Amino acid sequence: MELTFWGVRGSVPSPERDAWRYGGNTPCLELRDHDGQLFILDAGTGIRDLGRHLLAQLAQPNLRANLLFTHYHWDHVQGLPFFEPVYFEGNHINVFGPRPQAAAPSSLAGVIHSLFRAPFFPVATSALKSNLPLQELDWASDFTLGQTRIRTCRTNHPQGAMAYRFENRHAAIVYATDHEPGHADFDQGLRQLARGADLLISDAQYRPEELGAQKAGWGHGSWKASAELARAVGVKNLVLFHHEPVRTDLEIDQIVVQAREIFPATWAAQEGMRVQVTRREARFSTRSHRLSPRAPVHLPAHLEVQTNGHRVREAVRVENLSLQGAYLLSPHGYELQQPVEVAVPLPETNGRGADEPRRAADPEPGVLRLQGYVVRTEPLTTNGGWMGVGVLFPGSRETEPGPQPQPHPLKPTTD
Repeated sequence: MELTFWGVRGSVPSPERDAWRYGGNTPCLELRDHDGQLFILDAGTGIRDLGRHLLAQLAQPNLRANLLFTHYHWDHVQGLPFFEPVYFEGNHINVFGPRPQAAAPSSLAGVIHSLFRAPFFPVATSALKSNLPLQELDWASDFTLGQTRIRTCRTNHPQGAMAYRFENRHAAIVYATDHEPGHADFDQGLRQLARGADLLISDAQYRPEELGAQKAGWGHGSWKASAELARAVGVKNLVLFHHEPVRTDLEIDQIVVQAREIFPATWAAQEGMRVQVTRREARFSTRSHRLSPRAPVHLPAHLEVQTNGHRVREAVRVENLSLQGAYLLSPHGYELQQPVEVAVPLPETNGRGADEPRRAADPEPGVLRLQGYVVRTEPLTTNGGWMGVGVLFPGSRETEPGPQPQPHPLKPTTD
């Protein structure tokens, strides 16, 4: 199966500069099974860009898709009126979701109509020309679409929310957003649904100290609870999801490092992140993060990481460099979102005149050290098996980094 993240934030979009790398749109995922069948998970603001992407691939409207809602809070439905495929005749989109736990609207059809109703939106449902059959799901549903079996359970969230497990002979993926641990029955149901999955997408909106204090009962989990769940039920890979809207990119970087102490195969969801999932492995890739032009430098350097309690130092080559990041060539692979330090040798004078004395405050004369995070990794077929590694240096507007627990262990590439 192939999974693409189009929206990863919870509650409300986050357009701030400090959130650009992980993304600010609210939940929407694109999942394609081995036969190419399309599943769209939730309709937050990320679905707008997905819709434009899908239409660009069509010569004429003939989209076939399945849209599955977890629940109907604003951050999971607010993008639907801006999902362009629903306005074109010839498109067929099956819509699934739990029965709303409210007096009004009390049906899935009522929810859809309420999104296209004055005074909230100027366009009525009569403008939706696509075929949109609706199907309400029981909390414990079990059905098949094509070759993919879909099972569900209820999560602990105000008015209820639904977790999904998508499974075929190639992979099993669980989408479990909007769940607050602490309800015995719902916790048990989610453990059973997630057990042994190849990939678990889990609600990690809050820090543990936030969940246990002012935000208890708000219906969301923490990165720590997600990592402990992944470890307990034997999933292979964990993606932290539904990020707090005020959480900066650097803070999410730090959360990933902490979560990997509990469950090493952990990543944080990013807009544009693509995951190819099989029973054997999950391959992660991300969109480009380049903010400014980079200058070609072709400098020898070293890349340093903490792994298994030891400092690992390996020779690399800096191909290009800017104030925001660098692109390196390395004989080894690195994990996405892994903290690293790039050490670049400088001329002996370190930028001073030949007769200028060296300053005693220089931490390491002759070496420029840049701390950052891996945002891209790719095999290079033209460089004898070396890997291309993109590193981002966090901007000055982000918060200062806190303590750095051990990251996910370094693994050589097998490509």
